[in-house]
Order: sequence, then C-alpha cells, then structure tokens
Amino acid sequence: MDYKLTGTGIVILLLIASIASMGCESRREQIEAIQDTDISVSDIEINEVSSDIIDLNITLDIFNPNDVTARLERMNYTIYANNVRLGSGSFEEPVEIPPNEGRRTSTNFVGQPTSVPAAVINALLKGEVVWSVEGTVFFDTPLGTLEQSFSGNFSESEDTAESENATESENTTESENTSESEETSDNVVEDDGGIY
Repeated sequence: MDYKLTGTGIVILLLIASIASMGCESRREQIEAIQDTDISVSDIEINEVSSDIIDLNITLDIFNPNDVTARLERMNYTIYANNVRLGSGSFEEPVEIPPNEGRRTSTNFVGQPTSVPAAVINALLKGEVVWSVEGTVFFDTPLGTLEQSFSGNFSESEDTAESENATESENTTESENTSESEETSDNVVEDDGGIY
C-alpha cells in the first residue's frame, strides 16, 4: 500500500500534536505552581511531658497561592526542642487546598524521651523552648508525586508564631516511602475557609 499525506491529513496531525502538547504543558504548569505552596509552623502545644513520654500537638498552616488545587497526600517530619531531636512522625491524611486558600492541619506526636537530656525535659516543663520542625510534604500531581521540603522555627515564649520558613521545592517523583519510626502521630485537619 502506498500512503500519501494530503494537506488535510497534515493539518489534522499537527492539530492532534498541539492538543497533546498543551495537556503536557498544563500539567507541568500545575506542578510548578504547587511548588510555591507555603508551609509554616503556627503552634506546638505540649499535651504531656514526663520521663516516659513526650506528647505534642503540632499545628501547621498550608497556603496555596496558585490557581490550581494542591492535594497534600502525606508529610514526614522531625521535631527538635532547643536543637535536640525529639523524634520523627508522619501525617498520612490527604488534604486538598483550593486555589488561593489556606488550611490549618495538625498532627499528634508521641515519643519516648530516652535520649533527650534532662535540661531539655526541664525546658519543656517550664515552657522555655525554641521548636524546630523539618520535613517533607508529598503532593499528588497529574505527573506523579511531588516532594517539597520545609522547615520552621517556633518559640513558645513568643505571643505569635514567628516562623522562619526555608521552603525548598524538589520536583521529584517518589519511588517508595521507607520511613520507620518508633513514634506515633494522629492527624487533624481544619478548614477555617480563610487565608493564612
């Protein structure tokens, strides 16, 4: 068989190719937009501190300044008190953040203070703590999972949260999650319908 492309055939092929490339470009733009999502530590509340347990409630504000919905799939984090690592936890409940809106989400961290110095335990009991949280959030995108690193500081002695966010975006596809921890966490998501 001898195939000949006519002018109409060429136009149809070009039209199909341009539509396909617009879909890819749109997805790329969505991923780039999600990288601008702002994550900040807004509060850390001590539920219980003893020689057997450290029980905290960590509240984060997530703001999506983009024109596409950001879907947070999960988050892994490490928490520090006065530069001493208390442990690691995870947040495994999906959260959708609509365009130009914010969500407040919290997670419960429970750890054992076996390697935490007595001075830090005393600071926790007195409320004289500078908190640091470092972690990675995982966003679901049309082209796979996007990882975004975040970190923030929060001082209990301040009246308002003064977060120093060093948000770094990495456009990588997740291959597997191999996070192990002896700590546990529960998750709570609040929708105040406002912008943070």
